[in-house]
Amino acid sequence: MKKQLMQVLSCVRGIEWKSIWRKHSRRILVLGLAGTILLACMLQAEFLLGWMGTAGRMLYRCASLIIFPFRIMVSAIIPPVDHHSPVSNIVVSSVGTPYFFWAIAGSVLRLRKRGQKRTLPPSKQDEDLLKSVRFDRRQFMARSFVGAAGVATGGFGSYVSLVTPNRLSVRHYEMPVQGLPSELDGTRLMHISDTHYGPYVALDFLHEAAKHANALSPDLVLFTGDYVHLTPKSIDKGIEVLNRFQGRFGSAAVLGNHEHWEGADACRNVFNRIDLPLIDNARLFLTPHGLSTTPIPGRSLCIAGVGDYIEKEVDFDQALYGVSGDMPRIVLSHNPDAAELLTPQQRVDLMLSGHTHGGQIHLPGIGAPWNGSRYGQKYLGGVCRGPQCPVVVSRGVGIAFIPVRFRVPPELVLVVLRSTNQSGVIA
Repeated sequence: MKKQLMQVLSCVRGIEWKSIWRKHSRRILVLGLAGTILLACMLQAEFLLGWMGTAGRMLYRCASLIIFPFRIMVSAIIPPVDHHSPVSNIVVSSVGTPYFFWAIAGSVLRLRKRGQKRTLPPSKQDEDLLKSVRFDRRQFMARSFVGAAGVATGGFGSYVSLVTPNRLSVRHYEMPVQGLPSELDGTRLMHISDTHYGPYVALDFLHEAAKHANALSPDLVLFTGDYVHLTPKSIDKGIEVLNRFQGRFGSAAVLGNHEHWEGADACRNVFNRIDLPLIDNARLFLTPHGLSTTPIPGRSLCIAGVGDYIEKEVDFDQALYGVSGDMPRIVLSHNPDAAELLTPQQRVDLMLSGHTHGGQIHLPGIGAPWNGSRYGQKYLGGVCRGPQCPVVVSRGVGIAFIPVRFRVPPELVLVVLRSTNQSGVIA
C-alpha cells in the first residue's frame, strides 16, 4: 500500500495546479459542491442520523451507485476496518467522485481530438467546408446518441435501485419431511431472511413486509439472520421490527454474519428483551400445542439452529444434542454453505438459509456475478440440493453491499410441510 501511495503522490506533484485553477476554477468549485452533496448523503445514511427518512435512503442509494466505481479504487488504498469503511474512505470517495468522472471525460475528449486532427492543403478550402458540415452532422448524431444512452442508463439505474428492491414477492414451496407427525402435516412456515434494516432499508418497508407475511397465516415464523446493516445503530430497531411478523405458534431465529459484525452481544440482548428465541447451536420443538423446550414423543418436530458459518460457529452436534434419531428435524442456518459440513450420521430433513440474496443481480445467460457463497451458483436461491438434505434458500427481504436488485426481487418464503413415509411418498 505504501508503494501505491508513493506512486499517487509522484503523479500529484507533476500536475501544474496553478494552470488548472486559472482555466477551470469555476468548474472545480461546482464539482466540489457536488462532492459535498454526495458526502452529506453518504454520512447521514451510513451513520443513521436522526433526520434520515425514506427520502434520505433513496438519496443514499443514488449516491452509493454514483460513487461505487471510485470507491472501489479508494478502498484499495483506504481499506475497510472490521467490515466498516473508515470516515476517511467515505470522505475521499464522495468528494473525489465528481473529479474522477471529470478526469475520465477529459481524457476521452483529448483522445477524440487527437484522432480528429487533419492537415488539409490550402487549395481544398471548399472541400474542407463541406467536410466540416458533414462533421457537424456526425457530431450532432454522436452527441444525441450519448445523450440518449445517458438517459437510458439513468432510467435503468433508477429502476434497479429504487423500484425493484421495493417489489416484494412471495415464494411458495411444499416440502416433504419423512416421519412428520400427522398432526403437523400442512404446517406453514414463514421463512424471513436478510431484512437488513439500515441505510438501504427503511422500517416502513419492513412493516409492509410483515403485513404481507401475516396475511399468509403462518403457523411459525423462522428468521435466518442479517437483520442489521452497516452500523450498530441499526441493532435495536432492526431486531425489534421482527416482532411484527406473527405466527400462530410463535417464532425462532439465528444470527447472521452482520449481527456479529455490528455486535453479537448487543443483538442477543435485544432478542432477549423482545422475547424472541435465539437458537444458535440449540433447539426447540414444535408440537401440536406450539413451541416447547421439551418434545412430546411421536408428536414433535425439532426446530434447530446453528451459528454463523463465516464466524466459524456452526455446530450441528450441539444443535441436535439429545434429539432422538426417529424425530424429524429442520435446521436454520444463515449461510447455506453450512449444509456442506453435514455428515451422513447427522440427520437433517430440511435446512432453511439466506445470505446469498440471490446475488441481487442476475444477468441473462450468465447468472449472478457474485452471491457470497463458496459454492458458486449452487445455493443462489429456491430449493437447492445439499449433500445430505434439501436447502431452501431465501433471496432476502432487504439489500446490502450495493443498492441494486436486477431480476432478483425481494421475497417472503412460505414453506408448507408434508408428511412422507420411508419411501418418500407424501402421506
